[in-house]
Amino acid sequence: MQRLLSALAVMLVVTAIGAVAVEARANLNGAYAFTTAQSCTVANGPFGTDASGAPTVIPAGGVFRQVTVNTGIDTFNVNGTGTSIGQAHTMNITNTAAGASIFSISDFSNPFTYTVNDDNTVDVSFGVATFTTVAGGGTGNTGTVTGTSRQFRIGNGGNTLVGQGGDIQQETLTLNILNDGTITQYRICTRSSTLVRN
Repeated sequence: MQRLLSALAVMLVVTAIGAVAVEARANLNGAYAFTTAQSCTVANGPFGTDASGAPTVIPAGGVFRQVTVNTGIDTFNVNGTGTSIGQAHTMNITNTAAGASIFSISDFSNPFTYTVNDDNTVDVSFGVATFTTVAGGGTGNTGTVTGTSRQFRIGNGGNTLVGQGGDIQQETLTLNILNDGTITQYRICTRSSTLVRN
């Protein structure tokens, strides 16, 4: 009888934990409006690794800086998948040459998967993003950016999410220049995000 009660208690605990994860995921189900402030350092070659193993060392050829504000809608599905669709307003803050075009607007789409953790955080793994520049410098260009992972903290009963710090990650950007071939660039970025349920 004692064994039966112990087994039953364990089963109830496991069931409860599973129910919490499903409930938390269900709470995220739906669309969230987001804004992300993004600052990137971009190079034409891969960043080298520092003593900690992070890709922070500037490659030969130098770098340039971009600041971006991303806005759009993140849609979380109950099955742990989702899609981020939005627009990026980007300014090259390094280029000061007369006659240079330093501002662009791009539409983007990015699939993701997510896992809700017991500590009220969400781990999000973004897939390959696709984008098209629709205004400003580079209009008509298209491209892709490799996936990244980020963590968000759930607030206000699942109605808000706030991005928090993560690992240093190098991203690869493949840019298809309209009527002028393809180039590959590399970047490391900092981001600060807020999501609010629609």
